Amino acid sequence: MLTLIYILGFIVILLPIVGIYFLYMPTHSVYSDKTANDIQSSPSELEKHVRALCNTSDYRNYKNKEAQKEATDYIFEQLKSFGYAPHIQTFEAANEEYKNIIAFYGDPNQERIIVGAHYDTFGDQQGADDNASGIAGMIEIARLLKQHQPKVDFCIELVAYANEERPFFTTKGMGSYVHAERNLNNNVKTKLMVCLEMIGYFDDRSGSQSYPIKFLDKIYPKEANFIAIVGNLSNHFVVKELKHAMKKTSKTPIYSINAPSSVRGLANSDHRNYWHFNQNAVMITDTSFFRNPNYHTKGDTPESLDFKKMNEVIKGTFYAITQI
Repeated sequence: MLTLIYILGFIVILLPIVGIYFLYMPTHSVYSDKTANDIQSSPSELEKHVRALCNTSDYRNYKNKEAQKEATDYIFEQLKSFGYAPHIQTFEAANEEYKNIIAFYGDPNQERIIVGAHYDTFGDQQGADDNASGIAGMIEIARLLKQHQPKVDFCIELVAYANEERPFFTTKGMGSYVHAERNLNNNVKTKLMVCLEMIGYFDDRSGSQSYPIKFLDKIYPKEANFIAIVGNLSNHFVVKELKHAMKKTSKTPIYSINAPSSVRGLANSDHRNYWHFNQNAVMITDTSFFRNPNYHTKGDTPESLDFKKMNEVIKGTFYAITQI
């Protein structure tokens, strides 16, 4: 009887520890100056792209077709200038034509890592963090791939998505839904999808970071000075692998969470559609409305972003996707 009590007591103690481990996925990676300094990423390039996307003739929401054309033309020309042969994936939503912009590093016939971000905004706002920051990061990763020419045995697919925002969010009219479905129908094998969603807003003040569940502030920082890798309940170890590699080359602290997609905020971007099709996907994010007071307002401008910290995020992401 005593043995059974001891076993039950041990289980009661062990379960929360195991739960926190699989939520947090700790890693002990050590930052490497040499490895990080070898990656020639640029805060000024990131800022240039963010400002270009924020300075279209109108807000780049789904209603403003000319502004969206200016944004997609800019993305297309940047990728082309690096030596890619980008192409446009067109689709129809709400009786209008929309466009994803796609480029490949490596052989598209190989297994793919997808790096994607959305270029549209919500309503009448510049959308610097949401999500010019993600597009700028994708473009900078594209530049780094051509500059450093890493040898990988897979293809890196770079995608700029339409229609992440409402009224298309959670519908089949999302550009990422179209992309994920077409890849699946074309028998593309996806190693991993990495969604860059709001990666530029940071705040060192205590209490500047909030969470969808209160107790998480006992595990994660109270300061909004980190970047998060968000995974679901089926990809704990790829999240740990990414975090390990990112911490080796990023001075911006890296945290992660693996939790059910039903938790508020965890499925709030383009990675959700790859989860829908049972594909491996993560979101890299500054946690959006859990820290950024400018979310979906006119205050979301380039001046509110920290491009040096954002650069560290992209340096870490670039290194991680070439190592896993």
